[in-house]
Amino acid sequence: MSYYSGKDVSACTFNSTDLKAFVMEISGLEIEEITTRWRAPGSVSKTTALTGQFDPADVGIKFILDGTATGPAVKCALSTSATLTITLGTGLSITGTAKVTKWALGIPEDGHDTLDVTFTWDGAATYDLAA
Repeated sequence: MSYYSGKDVSACTFNSTDLKAFVMEISGLEIEEITTRWRAPGSVSKTTALTGQFDPADVGIKFILDGTATGPAVKCALSTSATLTITLGTGLSITGTAKVTKWALGIPEDGHDTLDVTFTWDGAATYDLAA
């Protein structure tokens, strides 16, 4: 069984730019099956059926704040829609079209100022997690 950690993120690309050098943290890498539930007449328990549809969560990426032309503050401008690809290890990736829907600026007493960017999937997101 392979083990992957944050240091194994080999790329984080958005808007045709690899922003991995600015990434401090990635969250929200989750996806769930959409189900439908009902209780048949006379039944004691509910029945659950899979719909074949999926609902990926918003992805949050905390970047080191950098205002250069190739930094996250420019490449991840609000309302920008582009391909987001997070490569976790050899052959493992999460990719799809995402839109920047939220910014949050972090100004800690010590350390780097941060830009927390929320990406909302705009269409299908592909979770390819099998080597």
